[in-house]
Amino acid sequence: MKLNKYIRKKLNETWPSEGIPSEDNVEDWITEWYSEIYNRRPPIWLAGDRWYDRKQRKIEEAEQ
Repeated sequence: MKLNKYIRKKLNETWPSEGIPSEDNVEDWITEWYSEIYNRRPPIWLAGDRWYDRKQRKIEEAEQ
């Protein structure tokens, strides 16, 4: 199944009972789909730390 069809299926399962999915929910769906298809974790560019999360983590590490 293509990724866009998988996400659409997940949206149909959760909408409107659970409301609008968050970025984390969609990222979890992508990770599930990728694991089912390729039996490994997805690459960072597809479902990994977002650049602003990494930047904030680096700032917090520097402050400590």
